[in-house]
Amino acid sequence: MGGKATRSTLSVPNHKAHFDGRNSVLPSIWDGGRIPVDASMLTHQTEGVKWDQNDIQLRLAQDQSEERRQQAQIPIAAYQQRSRASHHKKVKTREFHVGNLVIKCVIQSTQEKNAGKLGANWEGPYTVVAKGGKGLYKLADQDRRRLNKQWNSCHLKRYNV
Repeated sequence: MGGKATRSTLSVPNHKAHFDGRNSVLPSIWDGGRIPVDASMLTHQTEGVKWDQNDIQLRLAQDQSEERRQQAQIPIAAYQQRSRASHHKKVKTREFHVGNLVIKCVIQSTQEKNAGKLGANWEGPYTVVAKGGKGLYKLADQDRRRLNKQWNSCHLKRYNV
């Protein structure tokens, strides 16, 4: 009783019943047929056009689209300004002075090879040697050897002894 359900009729494709457009009444692309259209025949798209005013209307529509684009940029600029203000409100600036002790974030290139998941996230302490532009700092280790690259303040923390 637990047999497989079978169909009672064979499913053989009937190629004669396939519609290929050749037996249709209208001319088709297979036989190259074209419907002749009188060039002077008016359609709903061309009957309202004043051909002598067409260039002027096209220029006017182009000017209006430029004006619409400029009007759409106003709320975009306002949104970007609000977004920027919101971001700057959340950012905590870190100021360091020359001689301060800091620790720096461990990045993948400076991480120990077999540190794994439980490795240190911060390394140091380092001394701030010079201040660069826009939150950049030159650091030196405890042996007074300068590090090659400058570090951004977001990757540094104050080291409390």
